[in-house]
Amino acid sequence: MEIVILVSLLSLYCDFTDAECLVISPARLVVKYGDPASAKCTSDQLNKKLGWEATEGGVGLTDMEGTFLNWRVDSVNDWNIKPTCFTEGGQCKKQLDITVYKLPDSVSISYRTYPDPMVEKHHYQLQCLVQNIAPIERLRVTFYKVNTTGEQTELDTQQKSKDNIKTPENGAYTLDFTPSRDDDRAQLWCSAMLDLGPEGPQPPPVMESDRLNITVLYKPLITMSPGCFSMRITEGDTLSLNCSANVDYLPIIAGLAAAAVVILLVVSCFIYSSYYKHTRMGHYQLKDRLPRRHKNKQVVHHNGMDQSFM
Repeated sequence: MEIVILVSLLSLYCDFTDAECLVISPARLVVKYGDPASAKCTSDQLNKKLGWEATEGGVGLTDMEGTFLNWRVDSVNDWNIKPTCFTEGGQCKKQLDITVYKLPDSVSISYRTYPDPMVEKHHYQLQCLVQNIAPIERLRVTFYKVNTTGEQTELDTQQKSKDNIKTPENGAYTLDFTPSRDDDRAQLWCSAMLDLGPEGPQPPPVMESDRLNITVLYKPLITMSPGCFSMRITEGDTLSLNCSANVDYLPIIAGLAAAAVVILLVVSCFIYSSYYKHTRMGHYQLKDRLPRRHKNKQVVHHNGMDQSFM
């Protein structure tokens, strides 16, 4: 009874203090799905038979007693592979810390509801879709924007907090986006980076989506200055008349307006005067104002002077 208890305690002790029983190198293994993998299990106890328990590449207890035993597979095709080294009698066990990864099949960016074009100050939701990637908890997605001047801006970085997911998954990451007129003709895209730690590929694998060209509609912006005129159309084009000199046309316009008013007053007075004479006072002739004479008249000579009688 005491021997059984002692063996059980020794087994538990070995589980928590693996360095005293078994050592696996490398301590952590990162391998791409379908690639070969290998590890070495070493025991500090002499004359102990070792074995590997695994869904792929398992090795039973060797006939030869030794201090180490290798595990190897030509192609890792099991996402939940858990190679475990053990000693004879199962007194000591140690599992290899292995991460199997897969790069995404594709990375794409789109609108949740596709608006073409966008409208200034409206709210939209961008979506970055990463298809068939593992492990998804090691994935970081970043949204980017570059404007027409070539200035690049990092909009947001996201990472899902999922644990113990070994098989490939699709990851959909969203970002709220509110365009301004400066975003007209800008480009949007997203990248997927699989950060597997120092044991993984260096630098970490990164895949980018295609770039999404956007058009932003906004109200025309009209600006005027002395001698200059500029108007920015809603589609983003600019219509402008360049100025060779800074000329102030306001006094000229005011002078022309005053001259037009004076000319209008003179013409109005002339028309009114002509109309009044012809319609109010009528037409008069001088002969109509002379005294009328009788048709039959007699002339009498009196004292050398002619006198006419009616």
